[in-house]
Amino acid sequence: MVMSKSTEYYINIDYDISLDRQEELIKLANRYIGYESSIWSASINGYVVKLKTNNLTFDEFFRDNFFPAHQIDEELRPHGTIYAVSGIFDTEPGIYYNQETKTAILFNIDDYYTLRSVALGIVLDVSEEQNKLSFIRGSLVDVNGDGFVFMGRKGAGISTHSFLLLETNLARIHSVDWIYLERLGGQLGRLSTLSSERKILIKNEIASISQRINILSKKCKKNNRFMLLDPWWIGGEEKHIDTTRIKVILFLYKDNNDKKIGTRIDSDEALNMLEDAESPFFNPHTLVYNEERRELKTKFFKTIFKHVAMYKVNTTHSIFDIQRWIQNLIESKEYQEPLKEESKEAPIDKDIKNIIEEIDYDDLLSCIKKLKNKNNVINPNPKELEQMAKVYGTKTKWGSYNFVSTVKNRSAPLTIIIGKDKVHTKNLTKVQKELFLRLPKTLNDVKNYLQKGSFVVTERVMGNNDHFTPKCILYCSIHRKEMVHLSFMFDKSLFRPQDVKSKGPKLYLIDIPEWHEMERQILVFPEIGLTIALGSDYYGEVKKAFLRMAMWFAKQRGMLGLHSGAKLIKANDAKTNEIKRYSTLIFGLTATGKTTHSCHSHNLNKPGEGIEIVQDDFVALRKDGSILGTERGFFLKTEGISPEIQKLIYNVVTKPSTIFENVLVDYKGKVYFHDETLTGNGRGIMQRTDFGDAIHGTINLPSISELDGLIILMITRRNTIVPIAAKLTIEQAALAFALGESIHTSGSDPRRAGESIRIVGTNPFIVGDKAEEVNIFYNMIKSLPEEKLRCFQINTGGIGEIREKDEYGRSIVKRKVERIPIDEMANIIRGIARDSIKWKPEPYFGTLIPEDVEGVDMSKYDPQKFYSEKQIDKLVRELKEERIKYISKLKGLNRAIIDALF
Repeated sequence: MVMSKSTEYYINIDYDISLDRQEELIKLANRYIGYESSIWSASINGYVVKLKTNNLTFDEFFRDNFFPAHQIDEELRPHGTIYAVSGIFDTEPGIYYNQETKTAILFNIDDYYTLRSVALGIVLDVSEEQNKLSFIRGSLVDVNGDGFVFMGRKGAGISTHSFLLLETNLARIHSVDWIYLERLGGQLGRLSTLSSERKILIKNEIASISQRINILSKKCKKNNRFMLLDPWWIGGEEKHIDTTRIKVILFLYKDNNDKKIGTRIDSDEALNMLEDAESPFFNPHTLVYNEERRELKTKFFKTIFKHVAMYKVNTTHSIFDIQRWIQNLIESKEYQEPLKEESKEAPIDKDIKNIIEEIDYDDLLSCIKKLKNKNNVINPNPKELEQMAKVYGTKTKWGSYNFVSTVKNRSAPLTIIIGKDKVHTKNLTKVQKELFLRLPKTLNDVKNYLQKGSFVVTERVMGNNDHFTPKCILYCSIHRKEMVHLSFMFDKSLFRPQDVKSKGPKLYLIDIPEWHEMERQILVFPEIGLTIALGSDYYGEVKKAFLRMAMWFAKQRGMLGLHSGAKLIKANDAKTNEIKRYSTLIFGLTATGKTTHSCHSHNLNKPGEGIEIVQDDFVALRKDGSILGTERGFFLKTEGISPEIQKLIYNVVTKPSTIFENVLVDYKGKVYFHDETLTGNGRGIMQRTDFGDAIHGTINLPSISELDGLIILMITRRNTIVPIAAKLTIEQAALAFALGESIHTSGSDPRRAGESIRIVGTNPFIVGDKAEEVNIFYNMIKSLPEEKLRCFQINTGGIGEIREKDEYGRSIVKRKVERIPIDEMANIIRGIARDSIKWKPEPYFGTLIPEDVEGVDMSKYDPQKFYSEKQIDKLVRELKEERIKYISKLKGLNRAIIDALF
């Protein structure tokens, strides 16, 4: 005999009675079930549970609570049966269950909550026995299309926080205790849900925290501590929803010693919380639980966790503090970003090593090469491609077209590089390890699909020179017909074979956007020039796939692929009063201004001065200082483009030849560059030739011997004490290349705003050892004539910001940054080009900084105007410590570069 947590009185519980015991109990029950009794069958998401009872309250609640089943004949067996009998003389309250027949017998139970719990437990038992797991215990609230699940032990505050969240604008209740998952995965990788109950059973106490529920409670049926509420009463379709997609699971727990309200957790920690719960997997409705069921549930939740973000929320904090934390999570949409996993460098384990070694690379490549002549592959010409694609685009008022993808960013966390030891991915996350372990099956599935699917093949050439012009061959699946726009965009990015002769390797990309979202992945085989993109319809994945492979082959031929803009600057030298010509490389991470300054005039307005745009994204640097371009179309980020700030870019991006991706275009064709409703990663392909006189004659730049020099600009974006501009030694330039430094913005990741982000070479597409990449860069620029090479770092952020973390983990700006306008930075670059800046030592990082710049009041950006010496020392020390920690991971880095840190 145990104490029931719902009834608070002792009852007999036996969830594994024998058939004989069942018959004995049913015989007793039938003595009390007569003509006044009721028999009614409910359908709980297709599972039929029949109730036989002499308790009229139970009958009434059961009928109101659940949807009716088609009332079945007595001869046909339901999935489960409940006998609920009251008023049995001289019999203790009890719950009994036979696992074989799915029959439950309840004696002298007076609360409906227990009856409902048993009904749900039977459904859970049947579905698990059939290996069709679909149910979890928790509440679900939809907020503007995103489902938030609350899970936890009884008493953790699940209902409380669900109904408080319901007061949020655009919030709708789905369920309060029981969630049915209709489908896992699918094209959009969703966890779709359906309601299980037509009325929901909630605690009476909810009326005390919700005025809305308090009013409605007066017309609700009540039983002990619970009431039955029609969710439609709450506010119709504005406050109730039958189906939604789960995006977040909040695990509620209590810990008086934990000062944090909420913390994002990984699947391992989430599973530990589920398995360690007093009720297994936080489900008090469970009737049958054993090791086999535990393994089933674990596998089920692992699948769920692939699609959602998980947080643990400590409900010992005040209710309103917790709700503020939840509101901040909703506003920040941090849950949409992948969980930042710490990659631990370790040798590839034996299983993965064997998989890599056993791949038949020749057979794989042969399979791809044979595709071209298959009956399921078509090869439309450029005009046909354009006509096929535009059917699925939205026409803008300028005559250009916009296409919208399901995936809005590159799938970097789902990308693995496969090959020999010097190239394959070594710092594996758990997700990447799973991709490796599934690789043999995945490749077999791909080869099979290539014989059945419909594909468009498009052959183009990267680059236009006499040295290195790889042929790039895209096979794009058009199972979803609209995916032809990827081939159309690809055509507008590279050169056509009739215009440029290929001199280099053949590079292949297999792109299958319709692949199961649960298995989205990018498989890179650099040594054989093959990438397989599965489940992504984002064009950036196509573009970067070819550039990544091309950079690998360029490195094998003594060149270095760089994620850099390139231009020719013609400037009047301040010392000689002569026009000098400089090739210029501009490095920078996303959102630092690389494209902006690659396409800016820098206010060079003297006779003979000017700029000639060469490339905006990727180039190859040769040992003689010459630069080879790659593309005829520039792939820019459209966020915030305006004619006032980026006149040259705006004039080009508004031409009919531009192609947009994921930019908001209204029904009249108006384009909204500042509206991030669809994504903050709107993109466009501009045609290089549309820049007119601002364009260089070719996409290449000559050797340094044919010019007056090479200027290297390393763009960073910091907001505290990094100088706005700094002149660097060659070693300091190599260090800046190694650090690839910027910061997270509030737009990219609000919780990490102001924190450092570092990517070697500002290039996330490096294949192979990153320290080797830095050393190659250092050796190449060091071998150039010293008098012709000038290196600088420019900070497109600003000076003076102060940030603090609030109690919810948000990064709060206490003092705004003194930001440098684009026009002032252009004046600094003009001064660099004219060699008109007087430089002086700065005391913190060992570089030189401008003393005076025409058109810029540099005193505005003096850190001492914003911080005390103590604050400056702290900021400098912390930044140097971060840099040392990062550089220490680059094993084998040239000592001269490391010494530049100090």
